[in-house]
Amino acid sequence: MNKAKILFALFYDLLLLCAVWFFAALPFVFWQGPGFESNPLSLLMFQVYLLVISYIYLSYFWLQTGQTPGLRTWNLRLVRLDGYLPTRNDANKRFFFSLLSIASLGLGWIWLFFNPNGQTLHDQLAQTQIININNPN
Repeated sequence: MNKAKILFALFYDLLLLCAVWFFAALPFVFWQGPGFESNPLSLLMFQVYLLVISYIYLSYFWLQTGQTPGLRTWNLRLVRLDGYLPTRNDANKRFFFSLLSIASLGLGWIWLFFNPNGQTLHDQLAQTQIININNPN
């Protein structure tokens, strides 16, 4: 598995997710008005809202085809260890463990370079893997 392809797919998906966040933020900002970020409760609600948007966006692709736009671009697919597409439970676990990977300053992504199977830490914990669809081995 080409670990660089996984990272390129991550950056591509992150760019697209930033665009989704931008457009998803518009209704919230219009609803709350200018200066909502000075209210701690509004700021927390906004962060939770964007987290939910992220979950919906990512889990949709994971559950439908196993391919986010970034994974599709690099001919990669997210699957369970048995080779099948992730279930809702698998997507929930992967998203939760991905959040922990991010909160640990990217440790889960750094794990990719030390794992002999080419899994990130959150993939290992969620029992999923990213495979090359042109060469699944």
